[in-house]
Amino acid sequence: MKKLKFISILIVIVTLQLKGQDLSQKELAMDRIKPLEQLLNLAIGNMAALNTLTTSQEIYREETKITQKKWLQHLALTAGVNYGNGIVSDQLTDGSTDNRLTYLSRQNVTYNVGLNLRLPFTEVSSRKHEIKIKKLEIERLEGLKNERKEFIRREVIRIYKDLRSCLKSMELQTEVVEANEIALKVAENFFKAGKLAMEQYRMAVDSHYTSQLELEKSKNEAWYCMRSLKELVGQSIMK
Repeated sequence: MKKLKFISILIVIVTLQLKGQDLSQKELAMDRIKPLEQLLNLAIGNMAALNTLTTSQEIYREETKITQKKWLQHLALTAGVNYGNGIVSDQLTDGSTDNRLTYLSRQNVTYNVGLNLRLPFTEVSSRKHEIKIKKLEIERLEGLKNERKEFIRREVIRIYKDLRSCLKSMELQTEVVEANEIALKVAENFFKAGKLAMEQYRMAVDSHYTSQLELEKSKNEAWYCMRSLKELVGQSIMK
C-alpha cells in the first residue's frame, strides 16, 4: 500500500513538472511581474466589451446631434421679386403762371426675402423627449462600463494576490524540499550502515517526495495565475 502511494506521488510530480516546464524558477518571481497598477490599466484597455459600449455611446451622441437639428427641416427660406410700371402725377406751381400737371412714368422693382418656421407643438414635445431618452441611454451605458471596469479590476487584483501567495508558498516549499533532501541523504547513509529501521527510512523518503509534490503544486498554481493574468491584459505580464 505504501509502495503504491509512493508511485502515485511520483506520477503526480512528473505530471505537474511537465505542465509547468515552460516557466523557470527565475521567471516565477514577483520582481519579474509588471506592477499591479500597470496590469489594471492593460486589462481595462483590453476589454472588448468596454470598447463596444464606448462605440454605442458615440452612436447615441451622434443621433442626439441629429435630433437636435431636426427643427431645421421645418425652416423655409422665401424670396420674391415684384416688377411693374406706374404713372405718377405731379402739380407744379411757379407763382406767375397757372398750375401745371406733370405726369411721370416709373418702373418699380421690389425684392422680398424672409424665413418661415413651421414647427408643430407635438414635434417640439417629441423632439425634447427623444433627446432625453438618448441622453439617459448614454448614462446607462456609462454605468455598465463602470461596472465592467470594476469587475475586471477585482479579477486582476484577486489573481495578482493569488499569484503573490503562490510564489511565497513556492519560496517556503523550496526550503522544505532542500531540508528534506538533506534529511533523506542522512537517513540513507544510516540505513545503509544498518543504523536506521526500514520504516524510518521510508518515512524520510515519503517526506522528501511529498514536499516535492507540494512545491510542484505551488508552481502549477503560480503558472495558472500567470496565464490568467496574461489573458486578462492581452499581453505578457513579464517586465
